[in-house]
Amino acid sequence: MTESNREPAIQKEDYLSKGARGGALSFAVKTGSTLLAFLNQVLLARILGAEGIGEVLLAVSVVKIFGLVGKFGMEEAMMRFVPSYVGKNDNARLRGALSFSLQFSLLLSVVLGVVLWLCSNLLATGLFHSEGLARILPFAAVAIPLTVVYEVIGGIMKGFKETMKALLPQFLISPLLRIVLFLYLSLFASDPLYAIVAYIAGDLLAMIVAIAFLRNKTRGIRALDRQTERRKIFNVAYTMIFTGFGVYLFTQADLWMVGMLTSTEDVGIYGVTAKLVTLTAFPLSAFSAIIPPLISSIHTSGDLDELKRVVRGSSRWIFSASMPIILTLFLEGNIILKYLFGANFAAGHAALLILLAGQVVNAGAGLVGYFLQMTGEHKGYMKIMIFFSIANIILNFLLIPLYGINGAAMSTAVCLAMINIVSVIAVYKKVSVLTLAKGLGFDALFIAVVVIIYMLCRHYHFDVGYHILLAFSLAVYLGKSFMKNDIPWRLILTKYRPG
Repeated sequence: MTESNREPAIQKEDYLSKGARGGALSFAVKTGSTLLAFLNQVLLARILGAEGIGEVLLAVSVVKIFGLVGKFGMEEAMMRFVPSYVGKNDNARLRGALSFSLQFSLLLSVVLGVVLWLCSNLLATGLFHSEGLARILPFAAVAIPLTVVYEVIGGIMKGFKETMKALLPQFLISPLLRIVLFLYLSLFASDPLYAIVAYIAGDLLAMIVAIAFLRNKTRGIRALDRQTERRKIFNVAYTMIFTGFGVYLFTQADLWMVGMLTSTEDVGIYGVTAKLVTLTAFPLSAFSAIIPPLISSIHTSGDLDELKRVVRGSSRWIFSASMPIILTLFLEGNIILKYLFGANFAAGHAALLILLAGQVVNAGAGLVGYFLQMTGEHKGYMKIMIFFSIANIILNFLLIPLYGINGAAMSTAVCLAMINIVSVIAVYKKVSVLTLAKGLGFDALFIAVVVIIYMLCRHYHFDVGYHILLAFSLAVYLGKSFMKNDIPWRLILTKYRPG
């Protein structure tokens, strides 16, 4: 075999190994973050009750959507432009892009924070009919610029392929401080305001650490001047913000609509249930920190075969890592809600099962949204997200009065599945790449068998059967995943050696 024939094989394996090892690092961080977030939800539910946690969830939701606008797509834009400038050794444009993205997003987020502070009472009482929310929302507005800064820096660090430094501030440092400070403050009183104070403190520390990481990374970058391609950055950023806005509206519309059409207590029950279901998406979130920049690099090189291999391989990893979480929540969700969060939260069990159905499709489609964004199809993905975000709002408006929180779950699950299905079709039509996880035939059959046995156990009131089924199904699925390398432990533990 000649050198020219051997070189592509080396490069392909290097991309997969890099994706596996980077994904494993990100997975470890996100695992810690997920556990901290789960612990935080349990503490909030136990200390504040359904109504109190409902107020906190609404306040945080409002802050995040204002922060999303303030970020203006700069986090995702930097994930795309930074690798390009670094690869070309274009320090002038790199420095210009970093300065512009941070200054613009910081200024905009401060303005939005002031707007939310001034309008907080009108928003809380007029839209959500909650006096408790009106009390804590002005304080929550302080977190907007803090969140924006560390998230934009996170996008920059991902562009530099500094996965750990991109994730640590947001996913470990901030949630850890929130828990510690909230526990301390709760010794004095059970007050939702203390949860918001802890939230702000966590974001402040995350921002400080993120700035320190960025200064250390860019200290050695020298440029005679700064050149900023504002038009190019805005062209990508504005589509990213509309996409992100669509994503966030989609993920939060159900919570907001429950708040507007039912009670704050229902918001608490549904919010906890929906947060619990998002545990299934953390493998996708973990790999999204490392795979998208690789997709951008491979797409730029024009190697379609390598692009197919990395995309389908990462989709398989994501689905295989998500399935054990899906199985656990499906079979033990009622016990988790009832005994960890409180008896009132067991009312969310049916909604949990409905939401899980949408997450199965989401996991199987892999990083299809990031694929569209990293390969120049960000406008197409923006249109998909906006369309189904509007559809989700309409369906929530129609179904919540009829079915309560179960109606919100139905709307969200259906629209989430459709976003992924339409996106997979769009990718395949555009570049002939199928982003679905490899070998889904076995998974479909496996899920069908588990569901049938679950229904039989439920029909005959054989409660112990759920625990037996979970142990057996986890053993079978994890065993298959390790033997087939559906979880890339070989690439994580060993380096590829050609020849």
